[in-house]
Amino acid sequence: MKKYASGEHTRQTLINAAGELAAKLGFPNVSTRAIAQHANENIGSIHYHFGSKEQLFEAVVQEVIKRCNAYPVSLAIEPFYNVLDTPAGQSGALRAVVKREITLLFDPDYPLWHSRVVYQLMQQKSRLQDMMVKELFNPIVDTIASLLKRINPGLDSQETFLIITQMISPIASHADYMSYCLEHLGTDHYSVEYLQKMENLIVRQTELLLGLTSEKFKPNPAE
Repeated sequence: MKKYASGEHTRQTLINAAGELAAKLGFPNVSTRAIAQHANENIGSIHYHFGSKEQLFEAVVQEVIKRCNAYPVSLAIEPFYNVLDTPAGQSGALRAVVKREITLLFDPDYPLWHSRVVYQLMQQKSRLQDMMVKELFNPIVDTIASLLKRINPGLDSQETFLIITQMISPIASHADYMSYCLEHLGTDHYSVEYLQKMENLIVRQTELLLGLTSEKFKPNPAE
């Protein structure tokens, strides 16, 4: 193992190591020693850079939150605010929401442990889960709910939440069960064409749930 080290590189290495292990094993099952070994760093570097394992885990979660919040849902649908009273504008806003989620989860420039960490956190109530819900999930759900109710004011809170889960769940499951999905598809990654089909299918389904029909707007050119 390396001797005691400092610097931003070491800090990021420890975050990645903790994230990868937590994504695989769950946060409660990851030890300080395992993180240090996985990062090829001295255990003391964890305490130097973060103070404790718990603060390192918080840094892991904050990295995921920061990345996702860099492009919030509100920014994705902003171009459609002035045309949300039209079917085309409503469809465009729905597609922007779906495209944002697909882009975030399957961006090749970001490590796979990001989405797996979210999955692990949602399995058990914890302070880290509360952080994720408050800073990431709630703003997303609230923004999409506001959009759906503007499209269909007659939706109640339960119907609204069900539609949100119908929009997000297929994307999340493709990330959470990626190894199985890719093996079933006979490939080592989701192709651009496959992700576009996923986007189109989810948008169409959401349009139907909201009472929109394909005859009311121009279809997506990629379809």
